[in-house]
Amino acid sequence: MHIRIFIGIALFLLLSAGNEAKNRKDSPEHPFAESGEKAIPPVDSIMNTVIENAARYRKLLTSSEAEVYIKGRTKILKQNKLLRFAHHLFPVNQRVPDMVFEMLCLSRFEAPNSFFHDFKALNGSSVPNRQKQQEILSFLNLNIYASTAFNNEILMPIAKNAFRHYDFHLTGIDESSGSRVYRISFLPKHISQKLISGYLYIADGTWTIARIELSGRYYFSDFILGITYGQGFNRFNLPETADLSLTYRMLGNAVSSTYHSKYTYTSIIWSRDRSGRQPRREDASLNLSRYYGHSPATVPIILDSLYWKRMRDLPLKREEKTLYIQATDKRLRVPDSVSSESPKAYLRFTELITNPISADYKNTYIRYYGVLNPSQLGYSRSNGISYRQRLRIQKRYDNETQLRFMPELGFVSRRKELFFKAEGAWDYRPEKLGSLRLLAGNGNQSYSFSMMRKINEQLADSSFNAEDLNLQYFRHYYVTLTNQIDLFNGFQLTTNATYNLRNPVTRRFDIEIGDEVREIINSDYHDFTATVGFSWTPRYYYRMDGRRKQYIFSYYPTFSFEFAKAFPGIGHNEGDYGRIETDVQQSVSLGLLQRLNYHVSAGMYTSKKSSYFTDFRYFTRRNFPDTWDDQIGGVFNLLGREWFYASDQYVQAHFMYQSPFILLQLFEKKASRYVFAERLYFSQLWTPALPSYTEIGYGIGNHLFNIALFAGFSKLNYQSIGVKFAFELFQ
Repeated sequence: MHIRIFIGIALFLLLSAGNEAKNRKDSPEHPFAESGEKAIPPVDSIMNTVIENAARYRKLLTSSEAEVYIKGRTKILKQNKLLRFAHHLFPVNQRVPDMVFEMLCLSRFEAPNSFFHDFKALNGSSVPNRQKQQEILSFLNLNIYASTAFNNEILMPIAKNAFRHYDFHLTGIDESSGSRVYRISFLPKHISQKLISGYLYIADGTWTIARIELSGRYYFSDFILGITYGQGFNRFNLPETADLSLTYRMLGNAVSSTYHSKYTYTSIIWSRDRSGRQPRREDASLNLSRYYGHSPATVPIILDSLYWKRMRDLPLKREEKTLYIQATDKRLRVPDSVSSESPKAYLRFTELITNPISADYKNTYIRYYGVLNPSQLGYSRSNGISYRQRLRIQKRYDNETQLRFMPELGFVSRRKELFFKAEGAWDYRPEKLGSLRLLAGNGNQSYSFSMMRKINEQLADSSFNAEDLNLQYFRHYYVTLTNQIDLFNGFQLTTNATYNLRNPVTRRFDIEIGDEVREIINSDYHDFTATVGFSWTPRYYYRMDGRRKQYIFSYYPTFSFEFAKAFPGIGHNEGDYGRIETDVQQSVSLGLLQRLNYHVSAGMYTSKKSSYFTDFRYFTRRNFPDTWDDQIGGVFNLLGREWFYASDQYVQAHFMYQSPFILLQLFEKKASRYVFAERLYFSQLWTPALPSYTEIGYGIGNHLFNIALFAGFSKLNYQSIGVKFAFELFQ
């Protein structure tokens, strides 16, 4: 009896298991499965495997070199007069509305994610200028297994947190050399310039990417890019061909560019450690010179048709041949930047008023930023509209030393103040960043904290008080001689000597307040200070461009310290005081496309034996927009200027958190398509005169402009609200 029951239960379980297996095979989760074939893994399982392997695959390749043949075509689809003012945004020659060109580039990759491109030959119906040559390079700098692409500005669908931002679907299965290739679509879950859409082609078994097709928006263009990768151990993450389509639309203009690229590898070096493990950060060399390089300013133009025929992997199309034939009877011209032929007068005029102008002649480099260049304009609640003009002149010598001259002129509308600065520099030891600079200019108008104290002492027994005087600010003029040099890598020593002159905006002789007070408010103030300071950034990575050293980045904060001492008795100098300041700042990556910048500093005046004007280095007013991350994220934007000079001590802290996904995704999804980054700000100040001042803010930005809204609070009591705006377009 028991045996029959046992056999019955066993038969029931076997039949149930068979039916379950059949149901799994016929399940909608496996739409491409056929009878007799192995089961198809779920798309999430495929992508999890690809993402897990990507961290190892992207580090297996140590370096590679390839000759890259590039064929391009650019057509002006639509244009108007506004293109004259912003034609530098569109890599196009207005005089040639339809052009075809070919380029040969030596491309070198070195892990972890460094690329160098050197153009070796050019040809075309119209030879592409420098900007057109560089256009495609941004898209060639793509390590397919990296979490981000295009200068860390786009999140890839194989990043660790890809499932938070992308939806994946298995849309087909192809056969390649007897193996399956899964075609997986990826779509962003929310609208953002940081996300892309397209298809991944995943090789079964190895779980490598055989091809990627993606589309998105980059700077001012919509792009479609397709790259095919080699398979097999020696080619599995190396691109073989790439096709790119770019469409620019702005100000009623439209320009289309297409590129086809073919790679021929001359060197491939794989990591000896097949696990893909990279050396520890502390063990790596700080000199990253081999990862960087510059393509020559001029590229040879090769007209030999047989040469280009050998380079091509695809023959020219009929339209492309026609464009070449039409250009045969014309003399090919070199790029505008080095052409001896003068461009049209209106182009030269519009460049002069709106665009930065650069010229390089016999080792002398000149850059002028344009009369109506939007990047020289800014707005803030405290300054109103600010506008400045800048000129840069550099003279280079054979030993790579150089002389620089950098004048600036600016105007702040709300205060109706004109600022000027003239700086000359001699870079005498480029490998040590040794530089001797002479600077003359004027600074923010202010009045003296110690002067106010003396006036209050003099008026102690009077019916007047300091507020009744309605004191005017003092103009500030200065001349500074500075020497700066690296003592060792990451440690920079700075010494300077500064002469300051301050004189009252308006002299007051009509108030009966006593001779001593009248002398205080009407006198000119002179002081001479000597300063010694250093900044130290541990493990500061750098590169050498010839003898010239250029710092790149560090994973550690920068520590700074400065001590200044005023010396009386030198000429008319009366200042006798000391000043100490210290500062810590860093930009910390918090993950993919997220960053936290912080800046903490403190300062105080010591040995106060004379009248002095508070003039801190890190706690000061900023009159003109410079770089968004530093200036708007590291200063007080609403604080009245009187508070910068009202105390001889301060402690401040600034924090800025940046991410492409903060608030817009919750409230305005369509607008997020045009926003490249969102930022949250928090700033806190302590001084004896203002024990607690707080600013909070929220900002958005893209490649056109950046704007932020700030609110100020004193001891948590609301004080003011204001906007700060800066252009990024014409930097």
